[in-house]
Amino acid sequence: MPLRSAEKVSLIPALVCAGICVILIKTGFLTLFFLVPLGLCSIVYGTSTAWFSFVLAIVGNGIISVGVSLRGVTAGSEGAELANAGIGALYFAILALCFTWIMAGNPPASRLVPGLPRIRNVYRFIAASTFGAAMFLIITFRQDKGFSILNRPLIEAILSTYINAYRADAAQQAFLERILTPDRIIEELTAMVLRGGAVVSGFFLFFFSRQIALIVARLFRRLSGNPSIHPHSDLIGFVVPRRAIWVLSLCLPVILLCRVVSLDIIEIAAWNVLIICAIMFLAQGGGIVLFNLTRRPMSFFLRLLFSFLFLFLLFSPGINVLAAGLLILLGIAETWLPLRKGEKINE
Repeated sequence: MPLRSAEKVSLIPALVCAGICVILIKTGFLTLFFLVPLGLCSIVYGTSTAWFSFVLAIVGNGIISVGVSLRGVTAGSEGAELANAGIGALYFAILALCFTWIMAGNPPASRLVPGLPRIRNVYRFIAASTFGAAMFLIITFRQDKGFSILNRPLIEAILSTYINAYRADAAQQAFLERILTPDRIIEELTAMVLRGGAVVSGFFLFFFSRQIALIVARLFRRLSGNPSIHPHSDLIGFVVPRRAIWVLSLCLPVILLCRVVSLDIIEIAAWNVLIICAIMFLAQGGGIVLFNLTRRPMSFFLRLLFSFLFLFLLFSPGINVLAAGLLILLGIAETWLPLRKGEKINE
């Protein structure tokens, strides 16, 4: 929720946030944080400034991508380089669009459309993650073996490093070379991406970026001084529609049946519906935890510590899966048990 009026555009903050966003996407290691400036712009400066910063970011990134792709190219390869730059700029624009919509809501121009409903933050997360995943799959698989070509060099490098670690044990090394082939890893990775992996990746990228933006905003003490604004209020009151538990339950036998009879398309669709339902119950479980935490008085620094602890759990292999599973089960349990007594929740 923005701190300022959504009607006013702050030009300098929009330009600075857009510039940092473009710089981060080009830095390699810090690319993970490239959406954070857009989120911070939305939180601190409002809807209009956030959308204007988004426009500046995609224009700036497009210009830089084209300029870099044409620099030092060999004769006859300009078309391929421009195509690759265009695809990268397109996917950047899609992710930036989805995240800006999550953080800022509908753009100011949407007010010209009467009766346009306000979509809850959690549903914006799910819709944006699904759309981003669909665009990723379309862009990546635009050519035959496109996913293989994109990931093979990285996979080969990782496998080579891993297998060479067993150089002292010739039998173990030979066994690993036989079972851990790039083609097999790519096949398994492709199956995982198609069966909900892309949706999950998009969801956690957006969620991680949002949490970092909120932490930065708290560090600047923008949110802490305004008791009327609570960044978790939408999640605290979120509840999954009751029919979703039956959709979740139905997906499991459909997946097993489709695997037996080799109906891959239906199985992939069922997996993605299952993942979307699981994300909704994950959000409901998170809302239950936040509801209980906010009922206890906490200092600013303690809330900040909990935010960092949450991010640590999010990126701890094994622990994050266990924590997510527990939150999903907690969300499912609320289908039958009133775990947030006294809280007004909306389906």
